[in-house]
Amino acid sequence: MEYHRFAYSTPLRQGEEPNLSKIRDGAAFSELTAPLTKHGYEYGHIIFNPPFNPRKRAESGKECFAFIKPQDLIVLTTRPPLDDLRHGDKRLVRQSSTHLEKQIFAKCREFLAICARSHVQLTKAVGANFKKADLVFQSYKCARLKYFKGLDDLRAKNAPKNSKIAIGFFLRTKAIPEYGCGLMASFGMGGRETLIWNRIVRTRYADWLNRCAFIVGEMNLARIPEAPVTLDFVDQIKVKILLNHPIE
Repeated sequence: MEYHRFAYSTPLRQGEEPNLSKIRDGAAFSELTAPLTKHGYEYGHIIFNPPFNPRKRAESGKECFAFIKPQDLIVLTTRPPLDDLRHGDKRLVRQSSTHLEKQIFAKCREFLAICARSHVQLTKAVGANFKKADLVFQSYKCARLKYFKGLDDLRAKNAPKNSKIAIGFFLRTKAIPEYGCGLMASFGMGGRETLIWNRIVRTRYADWLNRCAFIVGEMNLARIPEAPVTLDFVDQIKVKILLNHPIE
């Protein structure tokens, strides 16, 4: 069994070409490698997702990913950019439009009706009775939670004033369409939040990696050191699991 890193490009300057050495959330990904090894997986490939540019290349078809086997696992530690272009957020992740990305997005859509930098909304299948199923996030300087509401609520509620509440998402599925391999997506709404969340997953919830579920957690990031040398401070962060939806 192999796990493959599904990686997105860092933001590009004007005129800059995508580069495999410049990818997002590498430290967050590394937090999950140790428990994956303990579960019997070996590292396979980086699957690079450069921003799609139809003037320079065609979409990558299924034949480009023939190395993926049904027993393998795709690991994504960047927020999947399902709706970034539609929302128009300044801090967006650009889609690669590959065949594999489309199948991963199709699986994510079963749980995430909207997923953009500033806004996440769960589907009714997982969020019908969840009071924080519709979430709006700060976009400038940090990715803290601003507002939230249930799917049927008319008015959103403000997050506590001056709070530093961040949200983490974890998705583990048995198979994605057309490939049959597993998917694990573990992310926050920003780079720092994603790193902290994956550290928490590794040190407190490593059992998640081996069972299929969609999980939403809340992190209180009020006491983060300004320039930490290690991630030891994460051990003191208070975490509340808000939703733990098993997947058959």
